[in-house]
Amino acid sequence: MKELQKLVGSLNKSGALSGFLGGVAGGGLTSLATGKKMGKKALKYGALAAVGGLAWKAYQQYSQKSETGQSSQVHREYPPQSAQDTHSANNSGRTFDYTPARMPEQAFTEVVDDHNESGQLLLMRAMIAAAYADGHIDEAERQKIFASVENMALTVTEKAMLFDELRKPMTLSELVNTVPDAQTGIEVYAASVTAIDLQQAASTHYLEALANQLCIPRELVASIHNQLEHK
Repeated sequence: MKELQKLVGSLNKSGALSGFLGGVAGGGLTSLATGKKMGKKALKYGALAAVGGLAWKAYQQYSQKSETGQSSQVHREYPPQSAQDTHSANNSGRTFDYTPARMPEQAFTEVVDDHNESGQLLLMRAMIAAAYADGHIDEAERQKIFASVENMALTVTEKAMLFDELRKPMTLSELVNTVPDAQTGIEVYAASVTAIDLQQAASTHYLEALANQLCIPRELVASIHNQLEHK
């Protein structure tokens, strides 16, 4: 659904999304991509494809370090996780398999494929939820965002979708319960990191809770942050 790419760009322009997303949606796609192949896809599909490329690159790094027995440095704010790679998502009874080198690149690109409306919409919703998580967007700021979106070149349907999400962002539990598989979980976490103010304590707590509820291994979380820090 190409409209979702435009919506993410509009959110960035409105100020609703902060953190690293400015570079993702504003043209810094290639630096977040995993080489020429993903770079072309990012330029074609936009910000969500760039997030997918970031997630794949992080998973590659995680897999390579697991194969060589290396241990990456993990900052204290990263959530403590079991050393196991297969985990059950909290409150859902589902099992997400993060086993290194098991998921192919295609599994990540399919999440943000132009024909996968549900995957793209989930990432956009994850970004919106994260942008609200640090408490910076109060009612006054919300109205400014609404006014900015109202003046953008979007259809009535597109504006209605944005307004609905901005008025009532998904809760953490709603977001986690919507994640269908491990690769989507990685991308949801990566998208959330790009849209949040990492300098705020509330942001750290939100990301900790998200990673814990998605049961993402500690080293994989570190790889995602590492990819963003070196974008």
